Amino acid sequence: MKKIIITCILSLLLLPSFGLSQIDKIGYSKTQVLSSVSGEPCKTDQYSIWYCDENGGLVNYGFEYNKVNSVTYMTNFSSRYQAEQDVKKEINKYKDVYGKPTMKGNEAYFFRGDLLVMISYGYTNGKHYSCWRVSKR
Repeated sequence: MKKIIITCILSLLLLPSFGLSQIDKIGYSKTQVLSSVSGEPCKTDQYSIWYCDENGGLVNYGFEYNKVNSVTYMTNFSSRYQAEQDVKKEINKYKDVYGKPTMKGNEAYFFRGDLLVMISYGYTNGKHYSCWRVSKR
């Protein structure tokens, strides 16, 4: 249990800096993404590449016209409550940087130049996620 808590804390601390460093991959080709990310993808198709980490987290590169147009980070949590608390924390952190978000339900949207940052809770395959997505508008 202690290992899981430490892993979650570390992933929460590293996700924002990792996430922000991946924004520069907007516009990359699939070949460029595959050569710039360490590790093998866990799933690929015509429109996306998925990377899975050992803690259940996911990173998705979405493609349009064979170029990255979105990057999504999904941090896995053991409960909905923990994921939603992380979403609130992330929204508050970005409020301090970008100002008040546009809210659509429980999703927060921040508009930065030609980029759109979205933060929300997600549930898929029986898992709870805090989701952070940046995309080209």
